[in-house]
This record gives sequence, C-alpha cells and structure tokens, in this order.
Amino acid sequence: MELSLLQAAFTKTATAAAILTCITSTSVFSQERPKDTDDVETLTVTGTRLPILLTKLPGAVSVLTESDIKASGALQLTELIRGLPGVSLSQSGSPGGLTEVRVRGSETNHLLVLIDGVIANDIGQGSLIDLAHLTAANITRIELLKGPQSARWGSGAIGGVLSITTKAGALGDVTPQLSMSAGVGTQNTYRGSVNTTSQHDNLGVSAYASYMQTDGDNISRIGSEDDGYDNLTAGLNLRFDANDEHTFSAYLRTVDYENEYDAIDFATTGLPTDADNVTKGVQISSKLKWDYQANNSDYRSALTAQYRKDENDNTTSGADAGGTTGERIELNWTNFYRVNDWQLAAGTEYLQRLFSQRGPVVFGDPNQDQRDDTYSVFAEVSGEVSDRVFSSLSARFDNNSEFDNASSYRAGLTWQLDRHIALFTSYGKAVKTPTFTERFGFIPASFIGNPDLIPEKSEEVEVGVKGRWQTVTAQVSVYSTQLQDEINGFVFDAQSGAFTAGNVDGESQRDGVDAEFSWRGDFADITGSYSYLDAQQTSNAQSAIELRRARHQGAITVTSDFGLEKFSFYTKLAYTGTRFDTFFPPFPAPSETLALSAYTLTSVNVSYQLSNQWRMSLKVNNLFDKEYEDIIGYVGQERRALLSVSYTR
Repeated sequence: MELSLLQAAFTKTATAAAILTCITSTSVFSQERPKDTDDVETLTVTGTRLPILLTKLPGAVSVLTESDIKASGALQLTELIRGLPGVSLSQSGSPGGLTEVRVRGSETNHLLVLIDGVIANDIGQGSLIDLAHLTAANITRIELLKGPQSARWGSGAIGGVLSITTKAGALGDVTPQLSMSAGVGTQNTYRGSVNTTSQHDNLGVSAYASYMQTDGDNISRIGSEDDGYDNLTAGLNLRFDANDEHTFSAYLRTVDYENEYDAIDFATTGLPTDADNVTKGVQISSKLKWDYQANNSDYRSALTAQYRKDENDNTTSGADAGGTTGERIELNWTNFYRVNDWQLAAGTEYLQRLFSQRGPVVFGDPNQDQRDDTYSVFAEVSGEVSDRVFSSLSARFDNNSEFDNASSYRAGLTWQLDRHIALFTSYGKAVKTPTFTERFGFIPASFIGNPDLIPEKSEEVEVGVKGRWQTVTAQVSVYSTQLQDEINGFVFDAQSGAFTAGNVDGESQRDGVDAEFSWRGDFADITGSYSYLDAQQTSNAQSAIELRRARHQGAITVTSDFGLEKFSFYTKLAYTGTRFDTFFPPFPAPSETLALSAYTLTSVNVSYQLSNQWRMSLKVNNLFDKEYEDIIGYVGQERRALLSVSYTR
C-alpha cells in the first residue's frame, strides 16, 4: 500500500514539474537550440568510465541517436534494438509479455542494462531485464557494447552492456524545451507523453511522463482472448551547480504497469491457453550524485548512491499467485586523473542485493527473504601508446559474502591505419554470480532452487575493423567466447519430481561475426546490419545448439524525405533466421527440441511537419501481418498501426 501511494505521489509530482517548468520557461523557449549533430565520435558511457571516442574504443558498439529514435516512431524499446548486430529477442507475444534479449548467444541475465546510469536488471526475476516495460517515449540515446564488461560494471555483464539515456538522464547544459505527443491506434492502443527541461540560475530541471494502454493480441494458438497492457512511466532529474568545483544531481524514475497473460495447459496440449492471469508491477530507480572537479587540476571524483526496486504480484482468476521483490543498493566512489595523454580511473564500490519471494503455501512454502553483499575495487587506464595506437585496460576485484573472491579484466588495442580505417582487438574475462531465483526460487511442483551453485565465468577474444569516410561508416568484428560453469535452469530432479538449476559439466562455445554500416546520402540515409552466430553447449561430452538464438540475423533501415521539405519516411526490415526451442508436452511424454521458422518483420513510419511546432505521423509495425513465434506456442504480435501528433518548442 505504501509503495502504491509513493508511486502515485511521484507520478503526480513529475507531471506537475513538467507542467510547471513549461510555464516558467516560456520566455526562454524562443532561444535558438543547437542542431543534433549525430557525430559518430560522440563519447560513449557504456564502454568505459573514462571518456573515450567511439572511433578509438577497442570493441564493437552500436549507437542509436535521438534522431534515429525519432525517425522510427517506435512505441517500445524492442522495436529499436531488433536487428542490431548480435541481438536475439524472445518475446512472448502481446505488448507487456515477457521479452528477453540475448547478446552474442549469451543468456538473458548476462546483459547488464543501464537506464540513465542506474542498473535496471530485476533481482527478483533472475537478474534478467524484461524489455516489455521499456517504452520508447522520451529516450534520447541507446548504446550497446558487446562482450564481457564485468571489469567495468561488475557481475552480470558477460554478454555486454545496454545503456539507455532518457531526456531526464541527459540533463547537462540544459536547453529549455517542451515536447508533447499523443497517439491512437489499432488494438485500442492509446499513448501520450510530455517532456520538459528548464534552467533556473544554477538549477537545471528535467521531467517527463508517458502513458501507454492497449488491448493487445491473442498470443495463444487456441482461444480468442486478447492480453491487454497498461504502462505509466515518469522521471525527474535535478542538477545543481553549487560552484565551479561542485555539482549535485538527483534522479528518480518509476514505472507502474499491469499485464494480462495466458497460462500453460499442462494437461492436454502443453501450450499457452486463455486464462485470467494478471501481473501488476512497480519499478523504482533513483540516484544521488556529487561531482567534484578541482580547479586548475587534472583530478576529479564522483560519489554516487543508487537504488533500484522491482516489485511484481500475480493473480490467477483474482486469487493470489505470488510475487517477488528485488532491491539493489549501490555506493560508488570513483576518482579520475589525467597525465598528459593518459587517463586513469580507480575506485571502490559496495553492493547489497535483496530478494523477497511471497505466495500462498501450497505443496511447500515459497515465502522467503535473501540477501548478499559485495565489496569491490576497480581501476582503468587508457591512452595513446603512439600516434596511431590507443590502449585500454581495466580490472576489478570482487569480495562477495556468499562466493569465493573473483577477479575480472579487459584489455584492448586500437590501431589507426590511416585517417579512415582502424583495427581493434580485445580480450576479456567476466563473472556472473548465481541469481537468487536459481539458488532459492520455489514454484510448487515445478521448480526448486539449488543453493550450491557456483558463479559462471566467461572469456572472449575479439578482433575487428572500423571504417569512416565522409558519408559511410562501417564496423565488422569477429569474436570467440567460452562460458564455463554455465547454469542450466531446467535440470530435472527425479527425487523431487520438479526442475532445478545446476552448473553444466562442460563448456559453452559461442563464435560469431557482427557487421553494420551506415550511408548518409543527399536523398536517403541507409543503415544495415548482419550477424552470424554458432552457439553450442557441451554437457557430459555431448554438444547441442543453444536455444532461441538465430544463426543468421540482419536488418536494413531506410530514412528519406524524397526531396520534400516537410515529409519524412522511415522503413525497417528485420530478419530473424531459424532458431530452436524446447517443447514440454504433457507428462509422461518427453521434451522435444523443435525449429522455429525464420521471419522478416517490416515497420514503416511516415511523418509530415504541419508547422514549425506541430508534426503528425503514422507508424505501422509488422506491415504485412507476418505470422511468427519467438517462443513455441506464443504467437507473435499482429500488425499494429498508430496515428500520432506531436508538439515541440
């Protein structure tokens, strides 16, 4: 009850702040704003704690800018990252349904997700990130850095880091602005958003709120019930420049959602079937930060406190079906220093993770509370080895209350062959501690946790080439990853008659190629990507293809105004190749590994500038109403259309 009241109070506060800022900033809205340069050398925040140009970063990174996001007209984050090199999506049908992401063949909880610098992985749901609850409203930038990054970001960053920056999180040198949008579409879909930024002397304020509601689709092969979804997201950021040396900032973001979902028919088909199941969830992210920059010195420091909470409760036909709460409390102190062309960052971190599971006592008691603590020290150094060679090295040591001490590291080199082409290579080791769900999770007659699990370990080597010309940029990388002690969450325990989790006795090998390019012409901008993945899991000397990962994937995006000043056109074709998934038929039939057919999804967004401030757009997803499945039995999203109008000044 207290959490619901806090959520409602904050949402009203953020919305009121947005409106108040609009009113008090009217006099400065007429000031000229800088144009979006979309410079490919924009500093990355995911690749390093140090400011490194993307062209020098010794690793593969994909970036979507604010203009990319705006042109797409995307409603949800999945529409934006589908087709990025190395990304495999598994979506259980309708908007709001569980949406998992795997990068370079890694597991769903091997990708670390940052929203405005705050880690957003759900401790209560196996430390994965459910992309279903991340709408595209008010997002200004997306960065995906692939490969092991534990040396920089700690446990969990085995597959990579996905960094999402919202308009509130991008608060820096504030440019006063107001933007609003509203839309209506098929499946009784409604959406609206408001965002505003303002500067008052030394205080910068940014606030946003967005709402989305849809009746959804019928995800079951049988039945006719649609599964609806509601999402209310709000964010607020304050930045106070006390003087030239001290800057203080505060950030808060909440998501309140309700999702309808189907049940599994364990008795006759083993497939999803219509049911009155509902999940209600709340997500809270907050951050307090003190930045210190010494005058006339190359030293600076940042002291940060972060808090993340994910809470969800489930009902079946109105009856309590249990829920989880995951909390993450982090304190970080990082010191930075520059010596000539070299930069150094070093610091210490404390992390506390809390897990709570609750539910009715049926054939066992799921109610429990767990926690662990991690103390870490880390360091990173980067700089010019020579005029053409750039080096980056990072290392981390973790002392966890439940597991043995662990170390992780990453080293990379970038060699600039000439002004257009650079070669890069990197080697990294990462760790992933078992999740609370894997260790202690309990679902009556279905899953029992294994407290004796040990951490997973990953090592990856990568080589690649980056090219940049006047109108063309390109990047190709080849990687080889070995994962040891992988945790399998579907190990059958004959004694209990339920599934459990266990470390695999073998090694998982993931080899692949990621490629992408962009061409900016006078008539159109074109981007393309392609991924090849060979992911094999070896257990007890027998190899098997990893599930829900396509061997071949690709996408092409075209943006053009066709020479018309007020018109813009965007289309994206995203191809997902054949994958495999496991089907569990009713007992006593054994499980089967089945192939999921390849498919191509086409999305289109057409916009027209009505005036300097008003714009209208029509977005259509799955234009040709392609039938597909990412998970066996879960029918993919149908064709969806959304008509929107937006106002900016």
